[in-house]
Amino acid sequence: MYRKIITGHDGSEGGDDALALADALRRATGAELTVIGVFPEGPYVDHDQTVEYARKVEAAADRLGVESDAFPASSPARGLNDAAEELDADLVVVGSKRETSPGHVSAGHVGLQMLHGSPCAVAVAPAGIRNGGFEINEIGVAYDGSDESRAAQDAAVSLAQATGASIRLISGVTVESSAFGWGYGVIDLEEEMTEVYGQRLREAAGRVPKEIEVTEEVLTRGTGHSLIEKAAERVDLLCVGSRGYGPLRRVLLGSVSALLVKHCPAPVLVVPRGARVTEAGEETATVAGQAQ
Repeated sequence: MYRKIITGHDGSEGGDDALALADALRRATGAELTVIGVFPEGPYVDHDQTVEYARKVEAAADRLGVESDAFPASSPARGLNDAAEELDADLVVVGSKRETSPGHVSAGHVGLQMLHGSPCAVAVAPAGIRNGGFEINEIGVAYDGSDESRAAQDAAVSLAQATGASIRLISGVTVESSAFGWGYGVIDLEEEMTEVYGQRLREAAGRVPKEIEVTEEVLTRGTGHSLIEKAAERVDLLCVGSRGYGPLRRVLLGSVSALLVKHCPAPVLVVPRGARVTEAGEETATVAGQAQ
C-alpha cells in the first residue's frame, strides 16, 4: 500500500479538494502525507508574496497535523514532479480545475502535466470533496484484461484490504458497425464480446482475496468511456491503468484514462506501468504490456 503521499497546495478550492482526498487516503492507509508548496524561481519573484504563500502551505499542513515542504521550480507541475522523485512518493494527489461540476473530476493544466509523466500513481480529486462526507466503501476498476488493468486491480485490492471496501470490476464493450464486414451482425458480435469480457472479469475476480467482496459488470451500448463513467457513478473511487509503453513506473495516459480524468463522477486513481504495490507489508512490482 502507499507509504508516501504528496499533494500540492496553492490556496485554491481545487487545492483544498486535493488536500481532502490526500488526507482521506492517508488515514485509510497509514501513509505519510506531505503538503508541497511550489515556489517560483527567478530574479523577479516577489519576496512578500512568497512568504505569504509559505504561511498558507504550512497552515494547510498544520490543520491535518502533517509535514510541509517547499520546492522552487519553473512550474507547479515541475515542482510536484521533483518533489515526488526526491521524497520517493508513490502517490501524488491533484485537484480539479475551477469550473468543474461538484462531484466530478476534471484535471487542469497542472494535473494533466503530472498525468503525462509522473514517476508514481496520480489521483485526481473531484470538485467539492473538501466539504466532507467522502468514504471509500466501493472501489471500481476499469478492467480489460491488459497488464495495465491488472496493475489497477492490484492497487484496488491493496486499498480494499486497508479500508474494508468492496471491489467492482468493470468492462465496457463497444461495437462499431464499421469495424466488421459482411455476414456478422452487431448483436452477434456484441454478445460474443460480452462473453469474452465477462470471462476476463470472472478470472480477475478469482484473483481477489476471499475476504474482499467483489462484483463484475460488463456494460454495453455506448462508447467505452461513457460506459465506465456510468459505472463510476456507483463507486467511491475508480482505479485505471496507464498506457502500456513509455518509461517504466511513469504515468502516461491512454485513451480511456485520459477521458476519465476529465469527466468521471468519482475520484480517479491512475496507476503507472510497473507500479509498486505494498501488500501485507511487502513491496512488489507489476509488469505492464498493452495499452489501456
